[in-house]
Amino acid sequence: MRDREAYHRAGRNDPLTPDQLREHPYDFVSLPPKLALPKTAVGHDRFHPGRFTGRLTLVYETTSPLHVGSGVFETAEECGLEGGATPVRGIVRAQGRPVLPGSGWKGAVRARFEAITGSRLGLVDTQSREPAFKVPGALKESEQSSRSHQVRIVDPRVTAAQPLRTIREGDLDQLSPAEALFGAMGYRGRIHPSDGRIEGPPASRPLKVAPLDGPVMHRLAKPDKAHNTGGANITISEVEGRKFYYDGEVVHSRTTASHGAPRETWEFVDFVPAGCTIHLDVHLESVTLGEIGALLLSAGQGDNVGILRFGGYKSVGLGKVRLKEIKPRLGTTTTTRSWRRETSDEVDLARAIEVAKEKMVDADALSELHEVTTRIRP
Repeated sequence: MRDREAYHRAGRNDPLTPDQLREHPYDFVSLPPKLALPKTAVGHDRFHPGRFTGRLTLVYETTSPLHVGSGVFETAEECGLEGGATPVRGIVRAQGRPVLPGSGWKGAVRARFEAITGSRLGLVDTQSREPAFKVPGALKESEQSSRSHQVRIVDPRVTAAQPLRTIREGDLDQLSPAEALFGAMGYRGRIHPSDGRIEGPPASRPLKVAPLDGPVMHRLAKPDKAHNTGGANITISEVEGRKFYYDGEVVHSRTTASHGAPRETWEFVDFVPAGCTIHLDVHLESVTLGEIGALLLSAGQGDNVGILRFGGYKSVGLGKVRLKEIKPRLGTTTTTRSWRRETSDEVDLARAIEVAKEKMVDADALSELHEVTTRIRP
């Protein structure tokens, strides 16, 4: 996480003042100095004895509005909402009902899993071009520069955390925990979520939300770790870590400067209201007890595990959920090729979490994740 005193020493804005909490509503979970390589990945040619295969049914409750964008603008009337021809960002539906795509669940949970297990990053971008007006004066080639700037990350921890390009059968011991469970290029993961069924009363009118404004790359740098290296080039030698958003009420608009005058801006979106339930099945194949436990922590099970969010507009308060119930249908296998479970013993979920904390989960990273995602922005 950000070191407040380091920002003071470097003459940077205090990231925890109310203005900064509102303007930049995120903090970071620190990257590990060394990747974890626990050798938990196995091939798909058989069911491995002593491991668990089966299904977890997860039941979530939305505790803030949820918007899983379809990528299509519709009218409010087409979405079944009041407002007639008002343009509205649509949500993903199946047979007329809103759903949480399995890929949406998987992406949100994997990001948390990566952070708490010292895994490689599923997605990483080490270069970006930023418009000059977003670059602070100290990093510009000159105070009056109007050119866009090329930003590059050279942090060796980020280099080490980049996804492997391809995996062969003999490389399975090189997979980090998240790659071993969720998959990597050339390796099919051992976790397969279905689309989540959403139940509850629909929204009656579009939701007004502040438009998104993604953080620029130079804000990933630790204080005094971003430098202009000549011309319009900025190099970041050390990043803060993985980004997660604060908690807080829905932000319905944002004030921006337009031709020197303040202007209020917003968008309208279709959404699933708070108080709805999401039922989602997650199929697991040949997983260890520790992997189950780390997955449950990442999926929101237990105390002091932070807040999980799905969908878009997380930075303005949308997508918050609470894990209400877990229904396990997992068992161990004793034969190698039969898809049938040879034992009827159900997995002990509490014990799985204990094993994960003992063998897989970085306690400091989990603590940072909880602190960041539960911090209230004004």
